[in-house]
Amino acid sequence: MKVNEILILANLGELKVYEAAPRDLEAEAGLKPENVKLDLIDNRDYVATHWKLHEIVTDQAGRFKGGSQGRGTFSRGSIGEKHTIEAEVEEKVVQQIAKDITDIVNEKGVKWYLAIPETIYARIIGKVPPAAQEKLVKGLEKDLMKVDKTELVELF
Repeated sequence: MKVNEILILANLGELKVYEAAPRDLEAEAGLKPENVKLDLIDNRDYVATHWKLHEIVTDQAGRFKGGSQGRGTFSRGSIGEKHTIEAEVEEKVVQQIAKDITDIVNEKGVKWYLAIPETIYARIIGKVPPAAQEKLVKGLEKDLMKVDKTELVELF
């Protein structure tokens, strides 16, 4: 990792963007551009993924009764349907993370590094345009959100 390059860490709940800044005068002068420290320049939270399903929908039946109600008989039918709300919320967050990554990379216009958990890595990187992907130096399929930033420099 060299001076002015960026590192993006993300998972379904949060996105952090670090910029590599010179650690000493030699790095600042360009003699040792790999002597960097990471400065946090952006931090975004995706609160929708922290919600529980019961916070989004209720378990109360609607105003319509289920089943057959003809000729004095009532058969107990389904009063609800299976919802895919959790998957929909997750997909919206994946799309938002990809959009945020694209915006950041296009704004900075520098080489970048990425770390995202392997469960969502392919889905997110697949939504990042090829022009932004060309500047990607290294992508790790790991959740490094809680790793100390001094250790991140060594990983990248």
